[in-house]
Amino acid sequence: MKTILKRSTGLVLLSVVVLFGGCSQKFQRGVKDFQSKWVGLERKVTVYSASGQPVRTYEGRIDIEPTEYGNKIKFAHDGHMVLIYNMGVVVEELK
Repeated sequence: MKTILKRSTGLVLLSVVVLFGGCSQKFQRGVKDFQSKWVGLERKVTVYSASGQPVRTYEGRIDIEPTEYGNKIKFAHDGHMVLIYNMGVVVEELK
């Protein structure tokens, strides 16, 4: 009886930890999404050619707007709108 009780208690505790751990990650993503949309995040955007060579790098407080197409990225940088079509792009958040 004690073994069954210990196992079930362990399962409940494990479930609670996994559940709340997932919720906190989801909450943190929501906070980042809000911050990105309304304030912008310090980011580094590197654009690459088809051969893999870096073409241009943007750094600063950048707000990236999601698009419905996979071949386009749109963002504001230093008060200017930047549209990039059919290029490899890596976006990194700076600390």
